[in-house]
Amino acid sequence: MKNPLEKWILSKTRGVSIEEFQIAKIKETLNHACGNSKFYRKLYEEADVSELKTFVDFQQLPFVTAKDLTDYGVHMICVPQSEIERIVTLETSGTSGNPKRVYFTGEDLELTTDFFHNGMRCLIDESDNFMILLPYKTPGSVGDLLRLGLNRLGCSAFAYGLIEDYRQAGEFLLKNKMTSLVGSPVQVLKLAELMKAENIDMKLNSVLLTADYVPDAIAERLAAIWKCEVFEHYGMTEMGFGGGVFCEYRKGYHLREADLFFEIISEEGIALPEGEYGEIVFTTLTRKGMPLVRYKTGDYGRFIKERCPCGGTLKLMEKVKRRVDGGVSIRGSEFHISDFDEMLFSCDKIIDYNLELRDGKFNIEIMTINDVKGNKEQHSRLLKRQIINKGDEK
Repeated sequence: MKNPLEKWILSKTRGVSIEEFQIAKIKETLNHACGNSKFYRKLYEEADVSELKTFVDFQQLPFVTAKDLTDYGVHMICVPQSEIERIVTLETSGTSGNPKRVYFTGEDLELTTDFFHNGMRCLIDESDNFMILLPYKTPGSVGDLLRLGLNRLGCSAFAYGLIEDYRQAGEFLLKNKMTSLVGSPVQVLKLAELMKAENIDMKLNSVLLTADYVPDAIAERLAAIWKCEVFEHYGMTEMGFGGGVFCEYRKGYHLREADLFFEIISEEGIALPEGEYGEIVFTTLTRKGMPLVRYKTGDYGRFIKERCPCGGTLKLMEKVKRRVDGGVSIRGSEFHISDFDEMLFSCDKIIDYNLELRDGKFNIEIMTINDVKGNKEQHSRLLKRQIINKGDEK
């Protein structure tokens, strides 16, 4: 039986195949972008987008990059400024240059709310009390949109926000009889380990990890501590926060294919078939405010050839573990942060770490549960990790 997310996606295609639906939406997006955006008119001045008929034609078009978003973002807007309801400013490297901003209309935000409403059915139902450990105070923020989607689902949703005081968060979890929660992997791990250290034995139905890459070791520790099923979500602000989510079989991400078209590309920019690893690229199919066409995420992944046991027939993407260019070469061997994540988080006492490369050697600073037993954890360099969803809520 197909999972709830796929049922929702197929209901939006209105009887045509997903391929027909997506190519039609790509054409609509290109016409909308070229007709209303100075950036896209310039980008495609040598391409006749009106003649596009197939995915092969589409995959000849140039990519859009994070640098484009930084340098020309305001010129990608395709609606009057008065229709923009949410602007998210993202962290960028360096100290100069324009900030990277993503613009959303109210209609764009509603699409995300609808995705959360239907996608969350993969792991919870109306009986759950759900705790949201994500930013929520700004209207249209990821936590706020998730709360709205969960309210439509009919469960009780409690927007708590990012954790500063772990003991207080644990008390909230107990007092309100939470059955499920969502948060970033390291924050949720710290909460679970603190409650374990204080001999608070409890069981959750499910945990959803998001906003960062998810080490298998963390998922396994959470499943053991809370005796729960651990799900993962893949998304980034540029996608409209939501991109894909695990179903009950947790084999990979079921993607938001009615709103996003995904590709995997080689280093040379060639679209790769199922099973081959490369950079994840996406195109928005339904966004009005700031459409993104063939946007390079910098994430490394692949589509899985095998179909999910849930009966899904749409694309299944393997969990994302690393960035394309996030490796460090030492003595001829390449290391990624995911390699250290799996090694270090497999140790029960470790709840976070800081890694620096000095003079060809790795210097690792470890955080244990004793470091978060105080009343309030101070933000430190230990928390400044590369994350997928980096909106700073401006």
